[in-house]
Amino acid sequence: MIRKNLVDLQKRFIVSTAAVCILAIFMLWFEVVIVQAMLVLLVSALAGVGVWEYAQFARAKELNPAVKIMVVVAICEVLAFFAAHKLVVVSQTPAIVLVTGAVIFFLVHFGDVHNAIFRVAVEFFGVCYVAVPLSFMLAILYPISLEGVSWDGRWWLMYLIVVTKVTDVGAYFVGRLWGRRKLAPLLSPKKTVEGAIAGLACAILGSLAMRAISMHLNTPFFHLPWIEALVLGACIGIVGQIGDLAESLLKRDAVVKDSNQLPGLGGVLDMVDSLLLTAPIVYFYLKMHS
Repeated sequence: MIRKNLVDLQKRFIVSTAAVCILAIFMLWFEVVIVQAMLVLLVSALAGVGVWEYAQFARAKELNPAVKIMVVVAICEVLAFFAAHKLVVVSQTPAIVLVTGAVIFFLVHFGDVHNAIFRVAVEFFGVCYVAVPLSFMLAILYPISLEGVSWDGRWWLMYLIVVTKVTDVGAYFVGRLWGRRKLAPLLSPKKTVEGAIAGLACAILGSLAMRAISMHLNTPFFHLPWIEALVLGACIGIVGQIGDLAESLLKRDAVVKDSNQLPGLGGVLDMVDSLLLTAPIVYFYLKMHS
């Protein structure tokens, strides 16, 4: 069992490292039109796969949601959010896509009322749970306001990913090495209170470190006062772990171990579960200060 866990950890480390390297390459040329298009298509694909994985949870509960329509609405929501954030003239498009999606979810069940309440709720929530937060990540990377660019998208996206993932890493290793008290045994038996505290501490330290590095490099459009770095890091550390447990809740209810069988990842939801709740925090923080 220990050997299997080490092999799985090694695979995840290799895949995660490769993903970070690819993302870093994209960041170098993120303003190039073709790179923007590739990133938008990539996030749209992640949203589509993530919603599909979520729909499999519902299928395991015999709810039979309209999976293809969910995937299409999720992809359209990402595209609409990106367009709305770049062009003020289409700023209401994301809301229109969500409302249209809700109407379609109702329409497809007019011929079959069995479990209609649950199925419509599952379909709409799935799009909001996966596609909207991923759209926020694109909005963080490509900021725009009526006065022009208001923050450095690359630094803030890096901040979001680093602080969120360092939370996961700190909680994982401290929990495995020194964890004793179970945090949420029904959802994730291996998560511990000690690991959660370590994850929170790592998030705060990661946030402060990103702030210190940006000050040292004198990066423009990355303004994060010490006290706000402390509070924002703490919020990410807490909510990121809630996001991890939230996906565990869905998986436990559906009685599945991983959301998918992608080599070295498990599933898209397994990879971005904590980011789905931390991305809105960073996005709205930036909107409040833009």
